[in-house]
Amino acid sequence: MKRWICLLIVLLLAIFVVAEKISIIANAIKGGKNTQVVEWFEKFLPDIEKELGIQVELIQTGIKDEDFKARIVLDIKGGGGADILWIDGFWVPEFAEAGYLRPIDDILETVPAWKYYYDSMKAMGSYKGKTYLVPASTDVRMIYYNKELFKKAGIPLPWQPKNWEDIIKTARIIKEKLPGVIPLQINAGTEMGEATTMQGFFMVLLGAGGNLYDWETGKWIVNSSALRDTLNFYKQIYVDEKLGDAELQVSPGAREKTFDLFRQEKIAMYVEGTWMYTSVLNPNNPSWGFPDRDERIGWAAMPGRGKPGDPEFVSISGGTGFAVNPNTKNPKLVAEVLKRILYVEPQLSYFTLKPFVSPRSDLADSCWTVNKDRFIAETSRVLVKYTTFRPAFPVYPEISFQAQLLTERVVTKQMTVEQALKEFATEVTHIVGKQNVIEKP
Repeated sequence: MKRWICLLIVLLLAIFVVAEKISIIANAIKGGKNTQVVEWFEKFLPDIEKELGIQVELIQTGIKDEDFKARIVLDIKGGGGADILWIDGFWVPEFAEAGYLRPIDDILETVPAWKYYYDSMKAMGSYKGKTYLVPASTDVRMIYYNKELFKKAGIPLPWQPKNWEDIIKTARIIKEKLPGVIPLQINAGTEMGEATTMQGFFMVLLGAGGNLYDWETGKWIVNSSALRDTLNFYKQIYVDEKLGDAELQVSPGAREKTFDLFRQEKIAMYVEGTWMYTSVLNPNNPSWGFPDRDERIGWAAMPGRGKPGDPEFVSISGGTGFAVNPNTKNPKLVAEVLKRILYVEPQLSYFTLKPFVSPRSDLADSCWTVNKDRFIAETSRVLVKYTTFRPAFPVYPEISFQAQLLTERVVTKQMTVEQALKEFATEVTHIVGKQNVIEKP
């Protein structure tokens, strides 16, 4: 009798396990938006299902990012939603603050691959001391330069500036040796939108050891020596020495115009992100691609200002990653699924479908990834450890616009540096309230 009871219990447990299901939602749909993501999941999810004896459902969407975000919020607020959320890392502070994400530090203790993630990437997925996101991919920012123009100007290659002064010295040489070539493009003004804030303003501000947001006090920084030095750098480039084209920054379609000029070899240095190389300059891009891109275009890490205590190099990143729904009923199974998604083989498989800047050192250092895409592999290895991320709170877009306006007022000589800073402080204080701003030395 006891034997039958035991068998019955085992049978019931087996049925219970088989019936377990974990769901994953991603803004992807087969044959449409991010189809590689769906193809990737379809390739290895059956193995996970077989190994764990569970069902893993992939919920495909393929909609606008804003609609995808709204759907996830509605699902979670309604008490449901997928167990694992493949979301934009930019949403972490906002979602974590609202209680839409489950802290996953306990889950990550069981994920062997977590030890390979760069500290910068761990920080991107964290908020107020807790981890909420495992980065899946990211991007980095750097200085692209035209090797042929550098050769004509007599600048030794490979080129790697050690501080801002090195950038300015190089720009002066280009201005002198190559009339008609704009030495440096570093985005400024509101016409460029977020590209000014992320590709330009932040890259300079971080190099001066500054930021727009103080993570310790939770306040927005409206005045600091780093902000002042950032604006003085812009002023030196665009106003004092005319090493960049100020009118170009504020002209309609400015971003596309700079791509045109870089393709025409009328811009020598361009501060931009991974996307510039993989998409804009891609040999298959009929508008701006270089057929001999890999031979003609070089890249260098963006250095810090060069004062004691400044960072050696800087970058700023975005990216997507895996988060966990606070409504999940089975965090242990979620951990088992995540652990297997992050095994090396599935990660390399995804790299084959869609090369990405790796947030973890073991993939960046892999000879396999280097052979598949040397640029991605090398920028991952060199730059990800220096990178950081934007303060992605709901008010960020308004603050970002004020940062763009800050640069515009300086490069177009509408205001002095001090006047522009004063106006910036007034506007940001108006947006977030006096109690939420801070001035730093």
